[in-house]
Amino acid sequence: MTVKDVAKKTGLTPHTIRYYAKEGLLPTVKRNSHGVRIFTENDLEAIYIIECLKNCGMTLKEIKQFTDWTMAGDSTIDKRLELFRNKFADLQEKIRCMNETLDALRYKIWFYEVAQDAGTVDIHDTLAAEEIPVEMREIRARMKHVDRFTNRNFWKES
Repeated sequence: MTVKDVAKKTGLTPHTIRYYAKEGLLPTVKRNSHGVRIFTENDLEAIYIIECLKNCGMTLKEIKQFTDWTMAGDSTIDKRLELFRNKFADLQEKIRCMNETLDALRYKIWFYEVAQDAGTVDIHDTLAAEEIPVEMREIRARMKHVDRFTNRNFWKES
């Protein structure tokens, strides 16, 4: 496969693929007699792995280190495992934070839908606890600051 073929299969630009090769992220890519890079299925698999690693937050420098360790063989298994465990933990924390953000947005959507139906945000001052859906009560309890930015007094100048 040529760079153009790989670009079509991966959705990456030829420039990006060449950059990966130039930076040593694709150490097994060979060139033909005319100097054109020829990619194998294994190289294509490596590109998919690179994209996965980027998506989990790895820098190109970290991916290069992983590539070097992989090329070095079994003596680096411990280092590779530690790298992936650390990235896994980092990604779990990002997901936790994103879920918190989703909950806050879910709450604010509900908040403003209720206010829209009532024609005022003041409706929330009069709602009894049992009128608030359980899920919204739970989110609000976890995120006590979530109503702070709704309070009109917060936005007024003193």
